[in-house]
Amino acid sequence: MSASESQSASKSKLASSKKSAGKTNDKKGSLVKVVVLEDVGKWISPQAGEKLFLSVAPALPEVIFQIDCDAAGPFVWEWSMQWGAKVSGLREKLPRGVLLKTFKLSGKTTTDKPKWRLDLNGDVLGGVLTVQIVVDRNQYKRSVHICGKNPEKSEILAYLSSFSDSSGYEKIIEKETKAKHFLDIDGEPVVAFDNGYGLTQLTNPAPSYHQAWNWKENIKAGISLYAACRQRAKKMLDAHLPYSEEMLTNETYARWNGGGYYGWDVKANKWVLRVNILCDSSTGNIGWNMVDPENSGKTEADLRDRDKDVYRLGKKGQDDEHRWQYSGICYADHLRNADE
Repeated sequence: MSASESQSASKSKLASSKKSAGKTNDKKGSLVKVVVLEDVGKWISPQAGEKLFLSVAPALPEVIFQIDCDAAGPFVWEWSMQWGAKVSGLREKLPRGVLLKTFKLSGKTTTDKPKWRLDLNGDVLGGVLTVQIVVDRNQYKRSVHICGKNPEKSEILAYLSSFSDSSGYEKIIEKETKAKHFLDIDGEPVVAFDNGYGLTQLTNPAPSYHQAWNWKENIKAGISLYAACRQRAKKMLDAHLPYSEEMLTNETYARWNGGGYYGWDVKANKWVLRVNILCDSSTGNIGWNMVDPENSGKTEADLRDRDKDVYRLGKKGQDDEHRWQYSGICYADHLRNADE
């Protein structure tokens, strides 16, 4: 073989090893997420850059990584999963916003044959999965995308019913994400600008990679936080009896959002609203402290017209001219009135 033929063959082999390294969608008008993935060696399955889906159960996709190799075992496979969590909100729109965090997990396993059935030590994760192995000094590397699918609302409610302390939590899930864990457009979890993840918008403590992707683990962690809010609310209200179940629910909802609902009025000898707040009925948790001179005497419409354009800025939109605030009281009222 001549030098030029050898060079041509080498280029052809390299092109073959990189086949499908970058995936695009040629469907007219579609939104495309292009990620260049490194691919090395001759593989039987899966396809390079293939898009695989978690089951709604949820469980990892049934996929076998298999190299074209006649060598004897054992075979040591190294895998790494990575997902860059970018802000999405609930909008089915790409591209997403800023990158908030990169989740990573890796591991290795050994098989007797040159194939490995996907198993991440019991974790249900998504993102870019890269699998690599070295056999007789030959390197093999393949990357695929693993995406998620949303469960039906009936499946979410059925899972919630398995928890004894979940009463009322379905309203929080509906309020936070409309019972959506993944964006359908890219199969990745919903991510809020304030670092809220998935169905229950886990924020603090920050969720693990597993909790961000596995919708059941997301709910389980959320239920634990909700139960803690309810326990603290009950402990507070128990100091001055009696109180109603509705009051306990209001205090629990408010604490979930990061504030309280009631305060004890010594003179009146009863529980009263913690703050004299007027809620913006067009939002879920925004209101105005009506003791503030800048707000006093104004109607809800007046205050909304003044401040609505800066809501999108979050706390950066709260200044001397725009005296609005996030309110646990408004959050609780919104949830309580959701069915009315």
